[in-house]
Order: sequence, then C-alpha cells, then structure tokens
Amino acid sequence: MLAGVSGEAQGPAGRYAGFWAGRDPSTQADRERVEATLERMLAQARVAQPDLSLASGDYFAYLAERIGDAAPLDGLERIDAAELYLVRACAEPSSGERALRRFEDAYFREVQVGASRLRCTAEEVDEITQRVRLALFARDSSGRLALLDKTARGDLRALIRLMALRAGISLRRSQGRELEDVDAALEFAASEDIDGLAIKAEYRAKFRVSLAAAIERLEPKQRALLRLHEVDGVSVANLARMVQVDRSTITRKLAAARATILAETRRELGERFGVPRHHFESFIDVIRSNFGASIHRVLGENSDG
Repeated sequence: MLAGVSGEAQGPAGRYAGFWAGRDPSTQADRERVEATLERMLAQARVAQPDLSLASGDYFAYLAERIGDAAPLDGLERIDAAELYLVRACAEPSSGERALRRFEDAYFREVQVGASRLRCTAEEVDEITQRVRLALFARDSSGRLALLDKTARGDLRALIRLMALRAGISLRRSQGRELEDVDAALEFAASEDIDGLAIKAEYRAKFRVSLAAAIERLEPKQRALLRLHEVDGVSVANLARMVQVDRSTITRKLAAARATILAETRRELGERFGVPRHHFESFIDVIRSNFGASIHRVLGENSDG
C-alpha cells in the first residue's frame, strides 16, 4: 500500500467533507466534476510524492482552504497538486521530517537566488537561509505550521526568493548597511509579483512621485537638515555643531523627518494613486533599507527645497 493512502478509513462522503465544509451551496453545482478533479490531483500528487503519508480527506480540506472563495474548478485549476501535497505533508507527524527535508532540497536553492540580488557573502546567505527556514517552519500557539499559509498558487519558488530578499534587507539594516542598488532590488521584487504581495511594476514610478511629494511637505528646516545629511554627507556630529544642539537631538530630528516621509508617502500612494496599503507594506523594507539613496535622488534633483 502507498504510504499516502494510510488512514483512508472514511467513506466517499467523509473523503470530501473537508473540501465542501462551509462552501456556498451554489458552488456545488459541478460537484461530480470537482470531486473527479480532486481525485486526479491526488493521484498526480501521490505519484510525485509516493512515500509521504497524507490522508485524502486532509489533502482535500487543505486544497479547499487554499483556493478560498474561488469557484472550485477555477481555483483548483490554478494550483500545483504535487506542491501543495508536499506542503501539507510537512505538517504531518508521520511524514513531516522527511517532507521538510524534501521541501528544503527542492526549494531552498531559491534562497541563493534572492540573496544574490544583494551580493551577499556566504556567511550572509547562511544567516538568510536560517531566517527563511524559521519563517516557514515555525509553528503558532495551536501548532500550525507557518508554511501552510504562505502560498496558494504553485508559486513557492517565487515566494522563497522574495522572502530571501526581505531577510537580506533586514540583515543589512541590522548591520547598519544600505543596499548597493535599491532599484535592482525593487525590480527583482516586482518581477516576483506573488499574487499582489510583491511590488507591482507600475507602482514604482508612483512611489517616486509620492516620495517627492512627501519630502516637499516637510517643514523647510527639516528638509534642509535632511539635505545636509543625506545629500551633502554632513555627519550627525557636524550637524549638531552647526545647529548648536547635542547629537541625540539631531538623531531624533532626522528620525522624525524619515517617519514623516514614510507616512506621507503611504498616504499619497493610497489617496492619489489608489495603491492598496498591503502593497505598500510589502515593499516598505526595500524603501527603508536604502532610504538615504531614495531621498538623495529626490533632494538632489530639487536643490531649491
């Protein structure tokens, strides 16, 4: 018997119960076709993962969860049967360790692809890999594996590349370092475009317009201080001497200016361009990681501010 077939004591009704539970009755018009599709997907998945134990009812319930409110046939058509079988098997006590190792073997090379956009060292890649591993394999207070909620449409490779990029950005920030090329990072994030979680390409120009508008809304003294620091390269210590205050005051003023710019950029994107808040939040780490380069470009282009 295939390992994946263990625990198949439930009858036909129980087999599909988890898939149909809570679903609008109007979506059950094609029930026979949907269930035939489920069986086909299960067979494909078990051919790909013959030694991973996962009951059919658990698999079907997970597919229902991942397609959400989509029409069943449309939703099932968009997902990768074998990939989601492997993901769901990672949460099973009977096959979890084996499944997790297989998942890493199959997908973690994407960490290097994402990290390569930041020109990371081998040591940094090791740290980024560990951060991605923790993010995917952590369990919440109920014991649910984080990986189960990460994707729905067979785009795990793209997701892991983007997670690696974000982990690398976070690592660079913790080291007090900026990205060498923020535009390259933005371009890469946009190319991943994971169901709206990554930066839409058309938003990049809108972001730059919104950033410029946000900077213009700063008080003149704030803008002048920011220009001296970000464009002219005047250190915090020298700014403190120029303004005749202590360094901590300058640090607070610069931090307040940055916070204002981020808040105003978010508001401008939403109100002027209709960019959803969650899209802004998905690339805010890229913005913050090279904040100096972003505002350097804007302030440098407008020397009258």
